[in-house]
Formats: sequence, structure tokens, C-alpha cells
Amino acid sequence: MVRLIVDCDPGHDDAVALVVAAHFGELVGVTTVGGNAPLRDVTTNAVLTCQMFGIDVDVRAGADRPLVAAPRYAPQVHGVSGFSGPALPPLERSAAEGHAVDWLIETIRGEEGLWLVPVGPMTNVALAFRRAPDLVGRLAGVSFMGGSATIGNHTPVAEFNVLVDPEAAAVVLGSGVPLRMAGLDLTEQFVVDDALAANVRSIGTPGATVIADLMLSYLDNIESIRGERRGGLHDPCAVLAVTHPDLVDHQPRSVAVELNGTLTRGMTVVDRRKRPDAGPNVAHGHRIDHVTARRLVIEALTAQTART
Repeated sequence: MVRLIVDCDPGHDDAVALVVAAHFGELVGVTTVGGNAPLRDVTTNAVLTCQMFGIDVDVRAGADRPLVAAPRYAPQVHGVSGFSGPALPPLERSAAEGHAVDWLIETIRGEEGLWLVPVGPMTNVALAFRRAPDLVGRLAGVSFMGGSATIGNHTPVAEFNVLVDPEAAAVVLGSGVPLRMAGLDLTEQFVVDDALAANVRSIGTPGATVIADLMLSYLDNIESIRGERRGGLHDPCAVLAVTHPDLVDHQPRSVAVELNGTLTRGMTVVDRRKRPDAGPNVAHGHRIDHVTARRLVIEALTAQTART
């Protein structure tokens, strides 16, 4: 079973990604980064997810702001706290002491062959790679949710996770570590809709009910923005690309991040030409078996909840 670390900023889809990682992989630890909401809130959300689903790993807080830019959050999508919508149970656990970046360096140096799965802005990963370049050669790889080979979701061309900290994304993309990319062109094939929320609610446990309510709150927000009640279940795709690699079709691509464009900052430029200027640095996921992915998510939410 693959051993992995999830770096996240919950967010309903981050919460689902944690449950999927804990069920289908050996989850070594969880780190958090400011993104969908401020660091304090997303750390609370990660701890609460682990509590609700009996995930017995430590959560450590990391970077509270991007490397260069001012912090940017997504209250219009996930609510001010990241977990807006449902009635949440009392928090009975707490985050572990120490900074996430220190822990990442120590843990990756201590065990070769781990997968690192960042599903928020990649600030923690970039900081760790800058301080300890040797980590690149010790990881099995980095499977990240971020970017897009087509359109963006927070600007016409930029996806949120990369837009929040494009400098960090550029550090990771240029590091030489083996990379798998779950961008919007992949993740929006795996749809959150009212039917999926109903399936999750039918599991009938407190944790699953919270996830279902988070999905419904997300759909309400997406409907107000886009005029339709459907969106991508983004973050679990990056986990499934590691635990179930046959679900995702990857193509080797050259991917770079635009840092300076007035209209294109945060854009991931995916070179799909037959004769690219540079060699590939990313395994770009372009198709996912969303039917099987949906079944696996329901399986993980059901089984992981039953363990508590």
C-alpha cells in the first residue's frame, strides 16, 4: 500500500481527499497551508476531518501566506471558514506542535519513497524544497491538484491553487521531482452534484452527513457563481492518481507557470505540441474514470466512518 502525505487547505474536497488517502493508502501525516481559508481555519478543518473519520495521524500547520503575493482566499466557494454550511461537531483533537515544513523535511529525509500530495497552494512544498533540495531525490513523487490545460476557475486562465502562490508552483514544477498533475481539465470530469451529495448522506453516519452538507453548501455557492449546480470534486483526483494510477490517463508534458502576465498570472502553460520547446517535466492527467472514482469515494467514506 502506497505511503503518502497530504498537504491541504480544507475545503470539502480536501476533506474527501483525506478520507480517500487514509482508506486506500497509508497516510503518514497531514500538513495544512493557507488557501481556501486562513491557516487557522483550514487547520481546524483538517483536524476535525481526522476526528470525524477516525484518521489517526497528526496534523501540522504550515505557511499562512504565499511566498511573495498577499494571501488570497475563496469564501465565495467554500465559505469564510472553508467548512461553512453544516452543523459541525465539537472539536476534541488539536493540531500537533511544530511547523509543517520542518516536519516535511524531517519525515521525507527519514523515509525514502513517500508520495507527497499537495491539494492546496504549494507554499509548504516549495519552502521545504528550497531549504532541503535533497528531498527531491527521496520522494517517489508529487501528485498535485492545481493548474489547468484549458480554462481557469478564478481568472479566465488560472486555477485557484496555482493562482494563490504561482511562485511556489514554479519552484515545484522546476524542481525535477517526478510530478503528476490533476488540473481542472481532469478534475471537472469528476462531478459533485446533488445526486452525489444524496449518496453520501445515505451512508447515514455523522461524518458522512457533514461531508454531504459541505457538498450542498458548495453547490449552492457554485450555482450562485455559475448558474448551475455542478462542479468538480477536485482534490481526491490527486490522491487517486497515486492510490489507483490506472484510473487516470497521464501524458508527459512540459508545464510552466506564468508569473508576470497582467492577465495571465498563475496560468499553467501546458505544451501539447508534437515538438515542444522543452522536455516533459509533468505527467499531465487528462482523463479519469469518473464512474469508478465515484464508487471509490463512497467506499472510502463508508468504510472509514465505520472504523470510528
